[in-house]
Amino acid sequence: MPFIQEKDKLPLKDRLRKDLKSEVKLRLFTQRTFGLTIPGRECLHCEDTQKLMEELTALSLKLKLEIVDFYSQAQAVKEAGVERIPALVMSANGSTNVKFYGIPLGLEFAALLETIVTLSRGVSPLALETRKKLKQLKSAVHIQVFVTPT
Repeated sequence: MPFIQEKDKLPLKDRLRKDLKSEVKLRLFTQRTFGLTIPGRECLHCEDTQKLMEELTALSLKLKLEIVDFYSQAQAVKEAGVERIPALVMSANGSTNVKFYGIPLGLEFAALLETIVTLSRGVSPLALETRKKLKQLKSAVHIQVFVTPT
């Protein structure tokens, strides 16, 4: 059963066609099980997250999906700073990285879509005053946002 319903595909495709300005790379860190799960390496949502991302990226030529195996591609995992799976690392114009852990369903899908559009446009949606204050930071800042369904 598809994650993106048939009735939602056309509006999503139209939105992506209209709103995506540049290519967005989606790197999905997951595991390949080949029908066999190693104890301690279970990933409840890896397979479904991959299916969802394949459905989404099929809607626009500006979305590029790369699948990275968490356990066999250790160097890529280290370079991306991925700590658990499933993880989605998004970038545009080769520089901006945003990580999303877990499966983006429900309201998280809407947030994911907004993030993709924002990255593609290359312009921050933050208020000018906020961007000015952020430029004053002298060291790197690690920001995490936690979301839980209610």
